[in-house]
Amino acid sequence: MRDKQGVYSAAKAAICISLLTVLSYIVIPLPPSGLSLMTVMVSLMGLILTPMQGGLAMTAYLIMGLIGLPVFQGGTGGAGKLFGVTGGYYFGFLIAVVLISLLKGKACSFRRYTAVTVFVGIPIEHLCAVSMMCLHNGFDIKGAFVSISLPFIFGDIVKAVIAAFLGVAVNKRIMNYEL
Repeated sequence: MRDKQGVYSAAKAAICISLLTVLSYIVIPLPPSGLSLMTVMVSLMGLILTPMQGGLAMTAYLIMGLIGLPVFQGGTGGAGKLFGVTGGYYFGFLIAVVLISLLKGKACSFRRYTAVTVFVGIPIEHLCAVSMMCLHNGFDIKGAFVSISLPFIFGDIVKAVIAAFLGVAVNKRIMNYEL
């Protein structure tokens, strides 16, 4: 039974990484980083995976991008993208997935899922993005916030609500099929 559970967990994580990669290719070009559906999947990963599964899956995704596989936004990859101006989002994704998973609770709750993705996930992702922008461009916090965070907050809230809705639906299905 334990082997089946390990395979099941690995398969869930692999599917999440695959979906995150696919969604990273769908980009609406807006400066400086474009608008993608990646944050829907990041939040969903936190909602359907355990903290360990989510952390390992996101770490694997980051390593894949770091070595040059085209898994990042717009089909890019490499150290330049990961450690570049908008790379803070990727590090924020790792932290957000783990924290969302830790704080989501045991029950499938749309309200709780929405609250944790909006009030924990989004701020972590944006804080990391603003920090990287300050580090790279010498922006002050206000300048970085206005350029890399503020334009995307409303869209990220909408995407967090979508992720919460999907998280409830997926988790209810998963509960019916747990090994």
